[in-house]
Amino acid sequence: MTELKVGLVGAGWMGKAHSMSYRTARLAFGGKPVAAALEVVADANEEIAARAAAEMGFRRHARDWREVVEDPGIDIIDITTPNDLHFDIAMAAIAAGKHIYCEKPLTNDVVTSYEMAEAAEKAGITTMVGFNYIKNPVQFLARKLIEEGEIGSVTYYRGQFNSDFLARPDIPFSWRNEKARAGSGVIGDVGAHCFAYFRHLVAEPIEEVMCDLRIEIGERPRPADEGAFSQDAEGGEEMLRVDTDDVATVLIRFAGGTTGHMEMSRVARGRRMEVGYDVTGSEGALRYQYDRLNELQVYRETGPQETRGFQRIEMGPTDPRYAAFFPVPGIGAGYNDFKVIEAQAFLEAIVAGEPGYPDFRFGAEVQRLVDACMLSDAEGRWVKVSEVGP
Repeated sequence: MTELKVGLVGAGWMGKAHSMSYRTARLAFGGKPVAAALEVVADANEEIAARAAAEMGFRRHARDWREVVEDPGIDIIDITTPNDLHFDIAMAAIAAGKHIYCEKPLTNDVVTSYEMAEAAEKAGITTMVGFNYIKNPVQFLARKLIEEGEIGSVTYYRGQFNSDFLARPDIPFSWRNEKARAGSGVIGDVGAHCFAYFRHLVAEPIEEVMCDLRIEIGERPRPADEGAFSQDAEGGEEMLRVDTDDVATVLIRFAGGTTGHMEMSRVARGRRMEVGYDVTGSEGALRYQYDRLNELQVYRETGPQETRGFQRIEMGPTDPRYAAFFPVPGIGAGYNDFKVIEAQAFLEAIVAGEPGYPDFRFGAEVQRLVDACMLSDAEGRWVKVSEVGP
């Protein structure tokens, strides 16, 4: 096998990012152990799909996602649609024996997320969920330091994902503002990345959550033209009610009574991408911020107190994932590079016959946390994560 044929469903921004990632992975990693071929793309209608095929380099387009899933020549189904379509497409792809790369959140609720995960595992399907922030090589170094006890036992965790991509009230209504399609608001959209960071770094699971969700902008103009979300889109005079959260504040308790908190916003004016975490340990700490996305700050409780402080570590080619792009440290990998690493890891997992990382089960466990937060907000209490889902 020299290549795997990809069928993409959803040709918006994320579909474009996935398509670029497959093409770049072939260059960065030499097409080994296998390369991806962009075969067919489907979207909301044939016109959009045809345009996407021409612009993104797919060999052909399809009128409907079912054509893609049912095509015997397709090896991979790549799902970058709005959230409410993930389940039906993925379950059909599993039944057809296709490997699946799906954007997060996995589905709109924990029950269907676990149903997808269990169906894929039973069928021997390799899956991958788009949590590309944890594919940054820095995050594997951070996890290694925690696992090896460099900061002692974890005593507190702080995570954040604050942005302002929906801060303007004139940005038109999109599927992200509709609970029936998105499942949730910021807690499931960017909040899922916060939970993914935690699960990637900390061995102990989150056991309880207390969450407050807020809708800051209660209505938005109907878009003048139907289509994907865009900050530059024009809205009409009719206003539509928003029923998904804009701001989330979460307290967490994890194994052994250790605590932490997370904050998420899509209306935090002036904060383009305030993404990161602080992991405090009994003997040190780690700090990461997305505006220095190739760096990790490490504090160790050693040496004279007056000279202690955070040490800045820059990622470099000692990690083969970084080395696939750059031969020296300090050049800096970015968002799309992490997407390439994710796509390459998916291809390698398929060839090895192993689960991807993060796979559908990882995605379902993140969705369990999202659902627990939503229940906590609805009932105004601490919720045990075990209360939700199968």
